[in-house]
Amino acid sequence: MKFALLIAKRFMLGGKGSGASRFTGWIAVIGLAVGCFALIISVAVLNGFEARVTEKVMGFEGDLRLSGAPPSGSLEELADSLVNAGLITAYMPFFERKGLIINDFDDSRMVTIKAVDFSTILDFYDLGIDSLSGEQSVLVGSLLAQRLNLLPGDNLKLMSPVDAPLGFGLPRLLCLPVAGVFRAEVLDYDDRMIFIPLQVGRKLFTRKKTIDGIDLRLVDTEKQTHIRQQIASVLPANIRIKSWVELHQGLFSAMRMERIGAIIVLSMIILVASFNLASTLALITYQKIREIGILRAMGVTREGIRNILLTQGLIIGGLGASTGLGLSLLVVFIQQQTGIIPLPAEIYIIEAVPMELYWHDLVLIPVIAFLLIIFASLIAGKRAILIQPKDAVQMEK
Repeated sequence: MKFALLIAKRFMLGGKGSGASRFTGWIAVIGLAVGCFALIISVAVLNGFEARVTEKVMGFEGDLRLSGAPPSGSLEELADSLVNAGLITAYMPFFERKGLIINDFDDSRMVTIKAVDFSTILDFYDLGIDSLSGEQSVLVGSLLAQRLNLLPGDNLKLMSPVDAPLGFGLPRLLCLPVAGVFRAEVLDYDDRMIFIPLQVGRKLFTRKKTIDGIDLRLVDTEKQTHIRQQIASVLPANIRIKSWVELHQGLFSAMRMERIGAIIVLSMIILVASFNLASTLALITYQKIREIGILRAMGVTREGIRNILLTQGLIIGGLGASTGLGLSLLVVFIQQQTGIIPLPAEIYIIEAVPMELYWHDLVLIPVIAFLLIIFASLIAGKRAILIQPKDAVQMEK
């Protein structure tokens, strides 16, 4: 291997006066650097946005959700047992139903009405507000408040058409003051959801006899999978347990597919640069045809010639890939520390471009780059190993 490295260095980019091979070699280095840089930055940004969306969804939904009717007792009693077992820190029972809201100007909108315990709502959910003006009131999303011209203190009428009497008559109509405006800043919660107190929900949803479910907060969100398995092992068979990923499976599946698509598409930049690397090595092979013939005459095997071309490809390609990886990691670190690349706060939920990298990204992307570099080097070396000493002399002439 030391011999292959020594000769590869002597052959590097064709040596002195190499001309075209030196030019194409530096193009290959730059192309590989740009490809690796773009791939790392793109994956970091996609990971960053996914992490922020995940944080917002978890803050709005809870870590896990229980639903169903236990054969004995209630969901609240089941949740109390999980608290006593040290698996969860808090829980929130809720009713949820599609309903109609009407403001003082008779503007109406169909929304999702979620009835929860207002005494603990601000501790359990991340709603972006600090206090409530009253527990017999309603919380509306920021976009919904803008559409209906609602401010804290305004009255809002609530109606649940599903709970209309079976005979004649309209469903029950309740009027509540607006206690505050929350900002979920994720999905369309700010435009389609409102919160009401649990006792008000019992009055409004006349056909509901029991709660729809319970949101749970785990003792350790980093061990969600393990804790979920522990909880599932003690739940009755007819109780369903779901995580925030399952509740929004379409969203998170789309983000995963977006990340995979970005990796595949941006890998094409590295692939094109690898073809350029192959052409550079081919040019070097022809420029050094006499030297290769001498090496073959001295007893260097075909495997040895292949190793020389492979080593040279790894040196040239590694220089480009390492440069791109190093610069991208530096940019990610600077952005994480300073947030130097801003985002318009009125459009996005954050003020700066988020960037996150995980260990599997730092393994996968260099592996992709170096596999393509090895592939290009082997293509270039295939022709070189066929050169015989006598052929090298004739070709040199």
